Amino acid sequence: MKEGQSSRTAEAAAALRANHFQNAENPVFSDPFAFELTSTGWKKLLTTPLTVKVMNSSIFNRTLGLLTGQVVGRSRYAEDSLQQAIQQGIQQYVLVGAGLDSFTLRQAQQYPNLKIFEVDHPDTQSAKQKKLKDFGEVPKNVEFVAIDFEKESIADALARSGFQQDQAAFFSWLGTTHYLEPQTTLYTLQSIANIAAANSEVVLDYSIDYRELEGVERFGSLFVSQFTRFLKEPLKGQFRPKVLHQEVEKMGYVVAEDLSGDGLSERYFHNRPDHIRHTIATRMLHLRLMK
Repeated sequence: MKEGQSSRTAEAAAALRANHFQNAENPVFSDPFAFELTSTGWKKLLTTPLTVKVMNSSIFNRTLGLLTGQVVGRSRYAEDSLQQAIQQGIQQYVLVGAGLDSFTLRQAQQYPNLKIFEVDHPDTQSAKQKKLKDFGEVPKNVEFVAIDFEKESIADALARSGFQQDQAAFFSWLGTTHYLEPQTTLYTLQSIANIAAANSEVVLDYSIDYRELEGVERFGSLFVSQFTRFLKEPLKGQFRPKVLHQEVEKMGYVVAEDLSGDGLSERYFHNRPDHIRHTIATRMLHLRLMK
């Protein structure tokens, strides 16, 4: 992203969540605030009848609509995992690269004992906080932590906040690793391991090498690559699952689950009449820190 402006890919992701909430029957992930959080340009598209018709057509959902499945699927997976962690006693939630995620608006007041840390680039945060003010006071259990992932560690950023290093936390890191160099992703995971207590959990999505894809999936991956390049936020990070597992295990993590795109489709998109499914170009990784 460029200095001085919020993330365009964050705006696009919010737009996809908004369209899914407004137009899908039985949404996989319901985000009633996404429309207001996205940009003016996206709002115009989402209120144009022809655009809405195309974006929700069967043909679109079977092809480029894979991106919708990816966006709503990762959010559903992360928050399902968070719910389980809260039930097990975790009381700190860190949104790494929070973007325009609306958890603060949707759920923060329902969990007054859950301390929520939104960690992101200061420009994205500034734009988001202006939008949040339109909905009233930000809940007191929410804290914004500014960071530039390419220049600073998340451990250093959280050390400036009210984050309790002796208490387990749940880290959600969605839609970000694709735009970072692989070593930056690994460095961030190591930084989390350095500051987080035992039994902390991390959920993230990551891309696999597009050359391993075929047919519509490869076409879709190439389209997303070109689209993000057009938004001036090109894709950089790709991993092979086994190699990634080996790297995180060295850091003290245990892989609780690494769910493929097909696995996500089976869990959340099975037999949907709108044919939305999750791309196989990305996976969901659920880690538990053992120490």
